[in-house]
Amino acid sequence: MDTARYKAFVASVKTGSFSRAAEDLNYTTSGVSQLVTALEEELNLLLFHRSRKGVKLTVDGERLYPLILNFLRQEERIYQMANEISGLMVGDISISAYPSVCASWLPDIISRFQTLHPGVGFKINDDGVRRHIIEDLNNGSADIGFLSNHHDLAGEWIELEKNPLLALVGFESPYAQWDSLPLRECATATMIECAHGKNPDQSYVFAQYDIVPNIVYTTLTSSTATAMASRNMGVFITNELSTHMWDFPVKMLPLDPPQYIELGMAVSPVAYGSPAVKAFVRFFRENFRAGALT
Repeated sequence: MDTARYKAFVASVKTGSFSRAAEDLNYTTSGVSQLVTALEEELNLLLFHRSRKGVKLTVDGERLYPLILNFLRQEERIYQMANEISGLMVGDISISAYPSVCASWLPDIISRFQTLHPGVGFKINDDGVRRHIIEDLNNGSADIGFLSNHHDLAGEWIELEKNPLLALVGFESPYAQWDSLPLRECATATMIECAHGKNPDQSYVFAQYDIVPNIVYTTLTSSTATAMASRNMGVFITNELSTHMWDFPVKMLPLDPPQYIELGMAVSPVAYGSPAVKAFVRFFRENFRAGALT
């Protein structure tokens, strides 16, 4: 199956240049350029804007990218199915997940799975931003996503555990002596928010109780937010699983009333045909025990 043109196109999108795509594909830069040009001529469309800084998708290229990406994923499925019929389990599984899941749950499960199926590789994106995980699932660049559920996911959803939300504060914070943090306190306390203030888990909780949190600091990652809380700069609310990743000196307070997020595994609709993905999902469900891997 001659898909070199499509692979050159996708690699150029991901790297932003023909030269870096050539490095990834072990081609020459001119070879990648020729393949992309041949694809454009075949489709009678301009797919890239070219400049000294690299390449950028045109509007037509943006429309075709998810289709071409899905086409290549389906090609991979064909070879996986052929190997399964031959008695082999091979292929790559792409996972997009919260960093806490990547650090706490995946290493042990993947290690055990690969002992049984050494021909299966894993590509893991621990970006951690929920909307990026959903985008990866929807456009087919991720087979499986590990994230919280807000009932906005396509494909199969498998709940793994209800994980409590905690308030993290420094030991010199006025809240350090409290037994819990009332949610209403978030309207006046100095709050620290990760995901640049766009964390749907916390936003969902605050919306339920009609609370507008007093967000003073925003960060991209939970590690930075936790570090700031440890310096008594404010209150950071996060899920309990995330606290296993860092060793900052913080007091962990349950929320009042208690709040939880539903953590689980979402399987992309376009991944259903992959024998490797189905085998891993089945293996994960059979071997996962809430709390046993953290």
